[in-house]
Amino acid sequence: MKRSEGWDIELRKKIKNSLSAKVFLWVFSALTICSMLIYGIVLTVLPKQYQLTSDEQLNKNVEVLVMKLQDMRYEDAVNEIYNFCIQNNSAVMLSDENRVLRFGEIKVEELMVATSSIATTVTFLDSKSEYALVVSSLSQTADVILSIMFHLLPVVFAIILLLSSLSAYICSKVIARPIAKISEISKRMTSMDMTWKCDIETGDEIGVLASSLNTMASRLQVTMEELTDANNQLMEDVEMFKALEEQRRNFFAAVSHELKTPLTILKGQIENMILGYGDYQNHKKYLPEALKATEDIEYLVREIISISKMESMDLEDTLQEVSLKQTVNDTIQAILPLAQDKDIQIHQNIATDMVLSVNPNLWGKTLSNIIGNAVRHSPCSENVFISVQSCENGKALVIENTGASIPEADLPHMFTPFYRADKSRNKSTGGNGLGLYIVKTILNLHGMGYCIKNTEQGVAFFLCLKMKA
Repeated sequence: MKRSEGWDIELRKKIKNSLSAKVFLWVFSALTICSMLIYGIVLTVLPKQYQLTSDEQLNKNVEVLVMKLQDMRYEDAVNEIYNFCIQNNSAVMLSDENRVLRFGEIKVEELMVATSSIATTVTFLDSKSEYALVVSSLSQTADVILSIMFHLLPVVFAIILLLSSLSAYICSKVIARPIAKISEISKRMTSMDMTWKCDIETGDEIGVLASSLNTMASRLQVTMEELTDANNQLMEDVEMFKALEEQRRNFFAAVSHELKTPLTILKGQIENMILGYGDYQNHKKYLPEALKATEDIEYLVREIISISKMESMDLEDTLQEVSLKQTVNDTIQAILPLAQDKDIQIHQNIATDMVLSVNPNLWGKTLSNIIGNAVRHSPCSENVFISVQSCENGKALVIENTGASIPEADLPHMFTPFYRADKSRNKSTGGNGLGLYIVKTILNLHGMGYCIKNTEQGVAFFLCLKMKA
């Protein structure tokens, strides 16, 4: 009993949660009830209506018969009455005061069932006497129809159930299947899955709904892609902002460190000279050192101010057309004394003159820093090669110095402010670590790419040129 109750509950739950089952039951019930009501109405009305129609027809036929008999003699009327009985399944009794004639046979049991009788009078051409004419029609036909319909009721009921089931099944599939598909799609939409297409292409409301879902999904997909792109861009901007903030913190920390050492030395020297401790009484010896430390601090401050101005300047208003070959030659002439002191040969191989749109001062500073670094960081009697080569984005200016190498671990940090591959930070082997950071800032302003790589001969700086538009 409990198992049966559990099955009933489970069945009700399935029906409650299934649109197809609901549509099937609704359509099946409606068709079955309507069909049985129609059959019941036919069962009730048809026999009575048939009887009424038969009586009316019999009445009309009797009227026609009387009209015919009035134009006949008595002997001729007999055959006409016989024919009438055969055609109308009737019995006729013709009588006067002397005799009674019967046409057609009416069994007693038939009279006991039900008959329709019409009584009238008729006269013949050869007789002035009136004859009584009684026409009796058997009415068993309506009862037979009623009996047959009752007999066929189980078969009709089975056919109704079969057709109702088939119709309900088709309706449930036609109506519920597209709705079920739309329901499944809506579930995927709730999980932000737009990789689908509702292929319902009917012209009814469900088809309009499917088309609207496709349009909405397409727009949502575009919006989601735009939001994703915007979010990715925002994340990149946030990461860039974090990197810039980290770079600024590192920059100021490095500035503090770079300024702290010379200031400490300068302060100590001045205090010792003022107090006249030991050898510091010899002002001629220590004042030049103090002046040198002051000049180093002044140079560092100027570089920092220069970087700050470059980062906030509007480059477009300062652009001019310059010759690449001429600016390179001018830079070489300025650095030539340092190269001659180290017996370093500078080889310039720029075959064709190229015109650049740059800020002349910043561009000159960039070339000076790059070529100057190549000379300073090359051992004596080495070479510096300057050439223009093809690259992925067009043309690149390549400055390569031989006999030098940068540890691979240091290459990613070469453009970091105050970073030097020489960890001793000895001023005799390099500058203050701002040279390449200044180069990076200037090239970023001009939209030019750059990188440093170790080569088979030494170290090469690649600068992607941005030609005049």
